[in-house]
Amino acid sequence: MRSLSPVLLLLVGCNRYDLFRVAGYQQLTFSNKADVLFVMDDSPTMTNEASAIAVNFNAFISKIDAQEQDLSFDGLPDAVTNYIAQIRDCSAFLDYQFGVTALDLEAKRGKLLGPIVHRGDEDVANSFIGQVACEATCFDKSNPLPTDPAYQCGDPLGNFLNQQFMNCECGSGDSWQGNCGSAHEEGLEVVYLAMCQAVPNPPAACFEDVDVGEGSHPALLNKDKDTGYNEGLIRENSAFIPVIVSDEGDGSRRETSSDKSPGIYADLFAQFGQRMTWVLIGNTLDDDGKVHCPNAATDWGVSRYYYMTHITDGEVINIYDDHCETRPDFETALGQLSELLVNLLTSFVLQSVPVPGTIIVLVDGQQVPEAEVTGQDQFEFDVYSDGWTYRGSDNSILFHGSAIPDYNAKVEVFYEPVDGMPRTLPF
Repeated sequence: MRSLSPVLLLLVGCNRYDLFRVAGYQQLTFSNKADVLFVMDDSPTMTNEASAIAVNFNAFISKIDAQEQDLSFDGLPDAVTNYIAQIRDCSAFLDYQFGVTALDLEAKRGKLLGPIVHRGDEDVANSFIGQVACEATCFDKSNPLPTDPAYQCGDPLGNFLNQQFMNCECGSGDSWQGNCGSAHEEGLEVVYLAMCQAVPNPPAACFEDVDVGEGSHPALLNKDKDTGYNEGLIRENSAFIPVIVSDEGDGSRRETSSDKSPGIYADLFAQFGQRMTWVLIGNTLDDDGKVHCPNAATDWGVSRYYYMTHITDGEVINIYDDHCETRPDFETALGQLSELLVNLLTSFVLQSVPVPGTIIVLVDGQQVPEAEVTGQDQFEFDVYSDGWTYRGSDNSILFHGSAIPDYNAKVEVFYEPVDGMPRTLPF
């Protein structure tokens, strides 16, 4: 751990007022906005997995809405009670929204396949399920869905995806059949183009021909026509969470084939200045870096998704059981995603640049140690012990392991700013 400056060292045992006055202080703020983009593999091999997500999505929504469903909303007393509950446990009030696109890059180009679904919308689950099933899932006409004559339009989806539900949500006449995308899947590029169309001033690379990886590719977006197409997908001060749902790896065009570490894309995403957390619901890698359930997925392609989840404190969720069959308990897989969504905040941006060696971090009044490097991972990134580190690229404090604070924890950072106090002192 770095040694503290003499002034701060003397003040560790002093009262908060003195530490605040000399060192500068900020209590870090919490944002519970989660903008989730589901990127669905629309190839024929993913029909069962997409159907499983649809069937279990109601339970997923119920889990992240659980506490609010127990509240009442009758006048000012309830409003005060609900406000106090939210302050005490911010994570129970996740301000989420969902968008859906598909992995078929050439056809969909990262465009949303329907309106954004917001928390508080009427029938959130069925609205989202309809987009996944109607627009982003490949249904083979030679393998029809089962029927459920008892199903009535508006009913919750039961234990299986059926023709009656699909006709209600997507239109009768089997118009929802087909929608099968390309076998060449470029998840990183899809997410990049989706972001390009979600911000008012996209980076120039969004609209340039791609001649970085293998071969030359004409630009898929037009600045005048496509800017703002996905407006609302990324909100201010939110966490943007791409969720890749695929049994294959990434083959995006800006990287060279077999490249496991997509540094080019990491740099492109960084241009947006957006906090991101990547999630892969898909194939996994064994300890030796090999695909656990061999199919069309390549080791290096899956590794690219692993890389993005790693550098953004995300998660890999296995869609297969021990026998490489689609997990029958897909509710558990979506449960892992819901837990991630309510525990997103691992980094805290500082208002001023700290003088090296002067940072003190407290969580609920207890000093947290600075983390130490304990090794390197498969991508040659440092692995840290429990504690915090300072990240200069975005001037933030990053927590590791068991030191990651709960949302309702009081996080305080004391430091000596290089350019004065981080905010105007109230005295």
